[in-house]
Amino acid sequence: MKKFIHEIHRRSLWQVLGIYAVGAWVALQVVDVLGQNFGLPEWFPAFALALLVLGLPIVLATAFVQEGVRGPEPFAQAAPDGAAPDDAPPRVASSGTLLTWKNAILGGVGAFALWGVVAAGWMLLGPGARPGAGEPGSVAANPEATRDLRSVAVLPFATRTAAEEDEYFAEGMHDDLLTQLAKIDSLKVISRTSVMEYKGVNRNIREIADELEVATVVEGGVQRSGERVRVNVQLIDASTDQHLWAETYDEELTAANVFAIQSDLAKKIASALRATLTPEVAERIEERPTESLAAYDLYVRGRFIFDNRGSTRDGVEAAADLYREATVVDSMYALAHAGLAAAQLQLFNLGYLSEEEALPPARESLEKALALNPDLAEGRLLRAQLLRLELRPIEAGREIERVLELNPGSAQAHAQYSQALLDLGRPDESIVEARRAVQLDPLSVGLRRALVARLAWVSDLDGTIEESRKLLELEPTEADAHYYAGMAHTLKGQSEDAFESFRRAIELNPDDPYYPAGLAWAYARAGDREQSLEYLGRAEAAGVPLKEIGLVYGALGDLDQAFEYLERGYEQEPGTLAGIRADPSADPLRADPRWDALMERMSRE
Repeated sequence: MKKFIHEIHRRSLWQVLGIYAVGAWVALQVVDVLGQNFGLPEWFPAFALALLVLGLPIVLATAFVQEGVRGPEPFAQAAPDGAAPDDAPPRVASSGTLLTWKNAILGGVGAFALWGVVAAGWMLLGPGARPGAGEPGSVAANPEATRDLRSVAVLPFATRTAAEEDEYFAEGMHDDLLTQLAKIDSLKVISRTSVMEYKGVNRNIREIADELEVATVVEGGVQRSGERVRVNVQLIDASTDQHLWAETYDEELTAANVFAIQSDLAKKIASALRATLTPEVAERIEERPTESLAAYDLYVRGRFIFDNRGSTRDGVEAAADLYREATVVDSMYALAHAGLAAAQLQLFNLGYLSEEEALPPARESLEKALALNPDLAEGRLLRAQLLRLELRPIEAGREIERVLELNPGSAQAHAQYSQALLDLGRPDESIVEARRAVQLDPLSVGLRRALVARLAWVSDLDGTIEESRKLLELEPTEADAHYYAGMAHTLKGQSEDAFESFRRAIELNPDDPYYPAGLAWAYARAGDREQSLEYLGRAEAAGVPLKEIGLVYGALGDLDQAFEYLERGYEQEPGTLAGIRADPSADPLRADPRWDALMERMSRE
């Protein structure tokens, strides 16, 4: 044994082993980086490790043989001068001709050449390399494009009980996971509105993946029990129903543990899908928005109500009360301040509060949120909305660009950027962003409605009518689909179709003042002044914005009346003029010098 150990030292095997270990570690790091950036499957690093393990005994054997031929054995008996020792073996044995450093190096190069060939074949012929994978609209043309594994739908988490507190907590965990995953640029993550359609629905995973145009699906459950929380999650390849990854967490119920579970889930899902996770994104994912479980509980309850009852005044006010309580429990909770600002702004958007009543408190809450966290994506998106209402489209666009850097997978951010680009006179880019938003949230009625509106405002009239039809397939009672179809038919000169579309919108929602204003505008374009003024009176009585009245008078040719209403709208309701530059309804006014003067005043504000 002593002789063997001595031989190991003499032949430098420890040094060779150390050098090999360092080289193998470097090689594995390179393999890992290549795997993350090129979407290679999870077994490729293991394949490289197997090659390295197989190479280790070859390298050690080579070192043993080659180091052994450099000099005589120290324990060999010396031969008399001028004579060779009895039965002396040749200086280099047959094993020495095979186990040479040249052959070892060539073997190593060959092994990694094999790995490279397999990797290149995967990238060229594997699922992630199919033409059009991940591009908007490509799935419909080629269903196999969904085999890009870096597209995922996170289904609503199941709960063991129907208790509301379990439901809102599970939805809160689900929403937070979606937000975390949306920060990863190389992932396509379906947004909340679309995946919530499958809550409590027993559907085949492959069918769901096909409908949402993704390759993978996450499903799981959340259980609160006393002072503990249990979360189990599985990542499934929809085409094979194979579990790519699964994890169960059973932790003490604390804010720190809740956020740790969320961040760990996001990172492990990204790793399983071979998505690139930069250090900056990893750091943002690991942020803890509050240390208070009570504040978090109030916040997720408020968000639950806002998400489910956010179109009613009672629902928005109830959510605002919970957000406000959360800020009392933890005054440093930036998300709670942003939630309160969102609720206050929503009361204005729904028409329940005036600008003077809603916007000052919304700005105050938002300023607190962004003072606590300047890069809070939810806060910056709200700031963009306020800037647009203040007729500051350039600044609004910059805010949303920063939001998309922070949350590139946010469907709402893409939708708002679409509006900002339209305000800035960049219609083609606006449509691209609107379609991207729909791709990320394909079952969202609101985002499809926004796409229809963008198409109408850029005067893609056939596209407007086609997307209106698709919107009605998604939601048959969607009045805005008829409204924008009526707008397109009017601009195409198809008056009867336009009248029918606007009347259908009024039937579906008789309280909306925009619909009779739209019908008044259509009659004005058709030359029917009497009918136009009748419906305009209805719209004005229902409280339609002054700008809309001015646009109808413009279509009637009453330019003095038109500019009188626009000037009043600018003074009293400036936010309603935010998108007027791109509004095709304003075309009759553009040749008048008063138009340029109004646009100049709006630009200076």
